[in-house]
Amino acid sequence: MGTAELVLLIIQGLLSIYFSILTTRALVLLFFALRYKERLERYGKNEEILKRKPFVTIMIPCYNEKNVIERAIEACLNLDYENYEVLVVDDSTDDTVDILKRWAQHPKVRVVHRDHRDGWKGGALDEGLKHLDPRTEFILVVDADHVVPRDAIKKMLVRFVDEKIAAVQGYQFSVLNADENWITMAARTFSALGFAIEHPGRFALGGANPLCGSMMMIRRDVLEEVGGFGKSLTEDYDLTLRIYLHGYEVVYDEGIRSLAECPSSPKDFLRQICRWLEGRIRNFKRRLGDIMRSKELPLRKKVDLFLDYLANLAALAALIAFGCWLASLALGIEVPGFLEALGLPHVAQLAFIVYTSLGYPLVVFTALKKEGERRTAGWLASFFLAMGLTVPFSVGALLRGAFSNTGYFYRTFKTGKITLMGRYMSEEYLSMGGARAPYLWEGSAGLGLLAMNFFFRPPNLS
Repeated sequence: MGTAELVLLIIQGLLSIYFSILTTRALVLLFFALRYKERLERYGKNEEILKRKPFVTIMIPCYNEKNVIERAIEACLNLDYENYEVLVVDDSTDDTVDILKRWAQHPKVRVVHRDHRDGWKGGALDEGLKHLDPRTEFILVVDADHVVPRDAIKKMLVRFVDEKIAAVQGYQFSVLNADENWITMAARTFSALGFAIEHPGRFALGGANPLCGSMMMIRRDVLEEVGGFGKSLTEDYDLTLRIYLHGYEVVYDEGIRSLAECPSSPKDFLRQICRWLEGRIRNFKRRLGDIMRSKELPLRKKVDLFLDYLANLAALAALIAFGCWLASLALGIEVPGFLEALGLPHVAQLAFIVYTSLGYPLVVFTALKKEGERRTAGWLASFFLAMGLTVPFSVGALLRGAFSNTGYFYRTFKTGKITLMGRYMSEEYLSMGGARAPYLWEGSAGLGLLAMNFFFRPPNLS
């Protein structure tokens, strides 16, 4: 065997080990995701906190969200909890500014406007911390495209069972426009994989389950202790790392579901994926030393964080695999399979190929089934096609995260379009009456559209 064949064989072997690790991780998380409720029940509920009725600030970071901001505010004003306020931190430069001026007249709504985007979303949230009501004990972060369930605050508060719980993460149910096109179908499937499998699996396994930027409630005193939200491209992930490094826990409750919008254009989807990858790689690199040295982090959480980091490198591994295949063609050499080179029987080789080829699709399929999707073929095809097409761009994002200390937060454009399948609607998102923007009938248009979709939209034909 020549030098070229040997080098390609070694690379192929390392890639085989890498992808088998990812497949095994995904299947283990699937197993524990199916046992997630047992872990959550062991935590119990703190019903006493509802008797005390702590003051909650719902914070909505906003940047040019004229298509969706009223829908989000109205949903937040229809919650079945009394002791709270809605604080919108706005960086907008479009008609959103005028819309929010009207909403600022509402007794439960306050609007803070910035004339810059310093720190991006995290910077806006940190600005919001400066304007909190003195009574505020908990902060619920809600993105502008979300429609929160009416019982969100109550369900989240009861999960703070002791002083170790710093935050509660809810389920981002990305179905508002999920069947609009193949991009939204891919984005919804990606979201389902995270919220139906990865997050409950990591939580049930005792791993370092992350915060996800929206539908997350955090204790004010913990935020002040760990240094606020920060100015990262992925402020939620960086906050997650700091929370765990300070010895706190994050509870995941998939029963608290907010409806959310998916990116609907290839550019928006690609920028969102790349921002997540770049930010997470950069955050992990910055915190790596602290993670290694931390005595607050148990070994299980450290291993979980490292495996999550490895999963973020999948695009790079796929590109290397493709490069090796091209190199073998260009050199006119035939490299034996890694397992074949080890002398394993054909049955073992076939079993390995089946395991690594079908394991991950099985996990994605189960995620869609957990979200109640009856027909999965179109969703799976859209997801894997989109993931394949993003590979070279994702590699660029990984390299920027690894070797650059700065980035740019590309906002994901929200259309406000609703193609919601009727079976996803329920009374927890709708109420009789509803809040209205002062002196403006359009204030209830957002939830009105949701109600119309609930009753009149034909069944989904995807």
